[in-house]
Amino acid sequence: MIKYWRAVTICTAVALLGSCAGGNKLEKQRLDCAERVAKALDQYKKKKYASVVYRLEDTRTQCNGSPVMDTVLYYLGMANFMDHKYIEARTEFQRLVQDFPGSPFFDEAKFRIGCSVFMQGHPSDRDQKETREAIRLFDSFIESYPRSAFVDSVNYYRTQAYEKLAKKEFDNAEFYVKANEPEAAVVYFKVFLTQFSDSRLADQARYNAIELLVKLSRTAEAVELYDDFMREGKNRELMKAAGTLTARYRKPAEKKQ
Repeated sequence: MIKYWRAVTICTAVALLGSCAGGNKLEKQRLDCAERVAKALDQYKKKKYASVVYRLEDTRTQCNGSPVMDTVLYYLGMANFMDHKYIEARTEFQRLVQDFPGSPFFDEAKFRIGCSVFMQGHPSDRDQKETREAIRLFDSFIESYPRSAFVDSVNYYRTQAYEKLAKKEFDNAEFYVKANEPEAAVVYFKVFLTQFSDSRLADQARYNAIELLVKLSRTAEAVELYDDFMREGKNRELMKAAGTLTARYRKPAEKKQ
């Protein structure tokens, strides 16, 4: 019996020592991971983004499961984003959102996914697939997180994406003006106003369409569009100019407006 208890005591002591050694090892790993991240952040402050990515990629491998992993993913995303590597940035932000829904970086990472997609987009004269996807992501964010601190930033970038699509459609209409195809240009300007009535280009589109309609002797349409312009327009100078173009075709009561 004495030998039995002696054996149990020895085994317990060995287990405790192993546990302590394991605890010390885990604590050392935590400190090492935190130190790795701190060094990467120092490089981030210096805008050495390639170095940040190199260091954090290694940290991700060495510190898998560490409490600092959401920080690692966030700064991997940010370093790639700042280095104009938007596909890689989106990937890191998506990993953060998927794996760490409780992270303090969650909202911003969700917002940055949309930003990364928007920044991948082509100039307005080319295909706008990424711009449309970015708008979808921004709208989803606003719907899901209406009280987020990042809603204002999302709205800002959503407006930029919206105006980029508007510019593409406006330029399509202008192409037909330059090609001396006024009927087609009017159609495109009207389509533009249906889709982008809130665009900063909307008033110019209204004026251009009115001018073309007058030249085409489609004066009733020109007056109708002028009336819409007076209700919805913001650019006083263009509204006044449109009034001059349509003055002779409007009724006396309308001319006093």
